[in-house]
Order: sequence, then C-alpha cells, then structure tokens
Amino acid sequence: MNVTSYSKKIKMSEIKILLISSFFLLLGNKIHAQHLWYENQTETENITFTRTVDGTFTTDESNPDVSGINTNTTSSKFVRDANVTRGFTYFDLYTPLTTASKYTVKLKAYTDVATSDLSSEPNRLRIYLQNTTTGDFKQITKTFTVGQAWEDFSFVFEATDFTTEGLGSGGYNKMYIGYGNGQESTSEINYYIDQIHGSIPQVPLDEVLKGSWGGRFYVRAGEDLDEYVDNKGYDYIAGAQEIADSYPTMGHVITNGTNNANAQLWSLRTNPNVDAVMGATGSVVDEEFVPSLANEQIIIDVIDIFKNSGKKVILYVNTQSPANRATAAGAVAWNNYVDTYFAGDGHAAWMNYCEGYVKRFTEIGVDGYWFDSFGSYNINNSLGNADVASTTEQRAEFVEMIRNAASNATITTNIDKDSFVDENGDFILVDTDGIDESVGIDGVDDDPNRDYAIIKMTATNPWSDFTAGHITPLGQGAPPNSWAYEEFTVTDIEESSISIYENEKQALKHLFLPIRSTWSSERSDLMFDNEQAYRFAKRITDAGGSVTFSNTTATDGTTSEDEVEILTFMDQQFAINADATVYERPEGAFLVGEEVLSTATNVLEDFSLKVFPNPVKDVFSLTEEVVSGILYNTFGAKSYEFNNQYENIDISNLSSGLYLLQVNYKDGRKEHLKLLKE
Repeated sequence: MNVTSYSKKIKMSEIKILLISSFFLLLGNKIHAQHLWYENQTETENITFTRTVDGTFTTDESNPDVSGINTNTTSSKFVRDANVTRGFTYFDLYTPLTTASKYTVKLKAYTDVATSDLSSEPNRLRIYLQNTTTGDFKQITKTFTVGQAWEDFSFVFEATDFTTEGLGSGGYNKMYIGYGNGQESTSEINYYIDQIHGSIPQVPLDEVLKGSWGGRFYVRAGEDLDEYVDNKGYDYIAGAQEIADSYPTMGHVITNGTNNANAQLWSLRTNPNVDAVMGATGSVVDEEFVPSLANEQIIIDVIDIFKNSGKKVILYVNTQSPANRATAAGAVAWNNYVDTYFAGDGHAAWMNYCEGYVKRFTEIGVDGYWFDSFGSYNINNSLGNADVASTTEQRAEFVEMIRNAASNATITTNIDKDSFVDENGDFILVDTDGIDESVGIDGVDDDPNRDYAIIKMTATNPWSDFTAGHITPLGQGAPPNSWAYEEFTVTDIEESSISIYENEKQALKHLFLPIRSTWSSERSDLMFDNEQAYRFAKRITDAGGSVTFSNTTATDGTTSEDEVEILTFMDQQFAINADATVYERPEGAFLVGEEVLSTATNVLEDFSLKVFPNPVKDVFSLTEEVVSGILYNTFGAKSYEFNNQYENIDISNLSSGLYLLQVNYKDGRKEHLKLLKE
C-alpha cells in the first residue's frame, strides 16, 4: 500500500467518524430539545400558574437587568415574605411526565440579594415535579452564584428519579419552584424568573380550540346506529368526507361518543374494561347499548377522516347513568351489571365503563370531550327512590379519571350557566314584544313574546378547559341567532376570550349555536343566513375564542343542503380573511326597561348628519356642529357626554358595543344616530 492511498483511507475514516458523531450529536439534541414553556415577553403560557405559598407572584414586571443574559424587557416576579423559610410558585403541566426518561427544566432567574450576601441570605432555587394524585415528587436544588444579575439554571431529572406510581395515575402533572427553601430571612426577597423551558412540549388544553370555528356531525350510536345504517341507508362515511373536503378552514368537529342524550348508546362496541370485568373477550352489558362489530368501524373511520383533514375531533358524551333512558330491559341489564360486579356502586361502574371507551378513543386520536348533563351525573331514575344523587366529589373523580385516561384531551362539562346582569344583579332580558322571537316555545307558559335572559360564556366549574357554549334554552323563546348574543355574548368574547373560575382554572370561551331552530332536526327552520353566521364566527375567532355550529344530518347521512350553503360561504370567507358585515340591531328590538332605545323612533338612517368613522375605534366626528351630545349604552344608561364639540370626540375608554347618540342643536331639536364602538 502506498502512502497516498493510506492517507486517503485515513481521511475517509475521519470523515465517517465525523459524520457519525454529528448524527448522534443531532440525535441527542433532538432527544433533549427544549420547548419554551413560559415567557412574559412573548406571552407564552404553555404551563399555567395556579398559586403561591409565602409570597406574591406577578407578571409583566420590568426586567431589573437588561444588560446581561436576559434582554427581555419584562419578566415574572416573586416576592418572598419576610420571616419565612420558604416560598413557592406552582404551575400545572398540560402534558404530564408519564415515562421513565431524562427530563430537563431550564430557566433564567434573578435575586436582588447582593453577591457578597449570598452566603448569609437565602441562595437556593429548587424545581419540584409532582404527581398530585399519588403525592410522588422529586426535587432538585441549585444555588445562586451571583446576585443582582440573571443566571442560567438547568435542572436535570434522571429516569431513575421517578417512581412507577408517580409515572402512573396521570403522571407528574405539576411543577413548582422553591425560593430559598430551608433558609430564613427577616426581609422580603425579590426574585425574577423568565424563559422556562422543558423537555416535552406543553399544549395548554384551553387553547386547543383557540381561534377555531367548527361544525357538528351527528352520528347515531348503539342499536340506533345499526338501524340508521342497515335499514335507513345512512352513509356517515360520505357525510364525514363531505365536511373534510368542503370546509378546509373549519378547525374542529363535534361528533358522537354517545347518542346525544342517551348515555347508554355508544358509537363503539368493544370495551376492554367490560371484557376485564366480565372475564370474556367481546362482552357487552346489553346489545341495546352497542352497535354491531362491523358498524363500530363507522365512528373509527369518521374520526380518521376528520383527523386526516387537519380537524380537531371533540366527542359528545352524556354522563347520566346508562339505565336512565334505556329501555326497561336495558335498565335491568345495567343495574344487574352494577350489582354483580361493583357491589351496587353505580358511580364506580359508570367510571370504569366510560374509561374503557375513552382509552379506545384516545388511541384513535380524539382531541377532546363535551360532557353533557354533568349536573345530573350518573342519575338513574330507573331505581326510583333508591337512586342517590351524585356529589361534587364524584364528579371530580370522573374528571380525574378522564385526565388519566386521556391526558392530552381538552374537555368541557355542561354544568351551570351564566347570564348577563345589570348593575343591580338582575338579569338583563330581551323584550320580545316588538320582534317575533317565538322560536322553541316548549308549551309551558306558552307565550310567543316571553322575555329571555342573555347567555354569557363564563367558566362555571373547576374542570372545563373550554365553556360548553350552550345558549339560552330554545324552549325559553330565545332564538339561536339572537341579536342580543351579538351585542352581549360575542362582544364579551371580544373583550376577553378567556374566563377564569375562582382565580384558578382558565377556560376558553366557546359558543355552541344551533344553525336551525332545534339542535338536531333537519326539518326545523333554518335560523342563520350566510352573513350573520360568518359575522358570529369571524368576530369570535378573531378574538381568540371558539364557535361551533350545530349543523344537522339529512336522511342520507350528509349535511342538510341549505346548511351546506352557509358552511360553504363561511369557509370561502375565512379562506380570504374577508371582513364581516357590520352588526346593526334589528328594527324594533330592545331590552326590558330600555326606555331610551325603545322610544327613540327617530333614529337616523338617511340624514345629512353623519358619524364618521362608524364603526368607531377610538375617535369620531360629526358632519355638523351641535351644542351637545349624549351616548347611551344598550341598558339605556348614559355613558358619555360632550359639549360644544363635533370633531375628534374621544371614546376610547368606552366598552365595545352598540350605542345611541343623542345630539342637541341650538334651536332645541334633538336627533338620534346609531354608533358602533369597536
């Protein structure tokens, strides 16, 4: 072998080693890649702050030192109380740690203790990871080496740090930071934290539907599914494909785990938990409850079609006992199952039953759940007086079970509702005397002009990641496209797309709207037109909220034809990001007690006096001089006055919504104009 060829072989070997080393370096970087979890500057909150111990936590505070390794202008601040030996800030992890692997948490931190005093003042910084169900936790402690300057910290948790119990039961789902733990100080100490990173991505469950508009695809379940497919010719696969292909901008679809209000009817047949309980593969509680094995493939294919088209899939599940609306034979079958295998504990039986299906749906790729009748959780009227009302604790256990079985699923529980109230705490009511809004009258107090409250999207419980979105009940005379929803409900979502339950649990504001005068019947009246439907959806999604239209299924399993026109229009408008039409209150529509707006019959529609611009963002002007002007809100309350001014009138401090402007002239004339504040 000559020297030249030997040299070439050495160089080639070196290149191979270099390439192999580079590959493993890249692989290692990928394995240990860090995901941004929390940062004020970029408004990243992929983990959720929940509470503190022995201190105060604030956000968007001025960075005390922008000259060092952290140049962000804002950061979070923790002020540890004086005369304590610890301090904590707690954060929820949306994606728990469930596998034995190496996890790294990195952050930047700052203490206002001088470097020279760190040996005598609290200098520790700790990260804890905890499973809140089992109590298992692991902590790592670091120390500040410099004071009054930002410092990088890296907390590396090894696979052996986690217990089998902690990785199970939902995993390590909480992270908290300890400040100077075990070290006392007689003074308050200021800490700043920023740019928290972790090894696994965290997707906030209240953001899964953020900015998303969606539809509903009603798939029957249980024995009903067999009836509609085998005997009525419904083609649900074609219906799902139609939605997937026709509306690419649609972000999510609500379809069925159970057959609407019938908790006993499921769209899947095989339940692994039932197999385990009854000791035989393919066990069922009652044939009424499930479709055939062939037809359970329908919901699997439907979900797959939606997922492949990039849509999130949310499943409707009714949470009453299966026996509650089953046939007499079905109720007996369920009650015998509970007595035989669960010692009469209906709650335990129902949780176990649901868990089996949820595990299967999780494997299929379901993104979330819409749990109905949660206020009547596990109600079983077939037991008569022997039925025991469910408790808040049982509801909490049910949700915990769902979190464990589907840790990445976003959920809502339909329990309790909120409506808009006036300054006295009384419901704001729509006065229907002047406009025909007799939709949905239920025969009780059968008055076609009944007044109705206005639904408000509010977090009403500690379990929901998004609001259930149900509107004021149709049976109370409230149409699904009520003008009051545009003025109040949608405007409230525009002001903030998040609602917080008791300062702890965030929920995305989500509005659920029947597109017809009923929730599911294709034979009922169509209520929305193209422009109004798009206006609802555009305003809500632009604000970061979410809206679902409850479209119906025609007799062949596809979407009703007149609804297709609306959904197509919306999709086309969203595709080009078209502006929505400007909302105007319908003629003759007013609220109960709204004297100013209801008596202002001379509101100008075509007159020389104009407001410009209209809608108004901050400042408006009039085309003529006036002596004075008064703005009234939709309650009839005076919101703003001005005198001897007709140009550059600043109303930037007013809330968004419709106002009535009354102007006064020198000759005593009074005139009225509509003004919309953005």
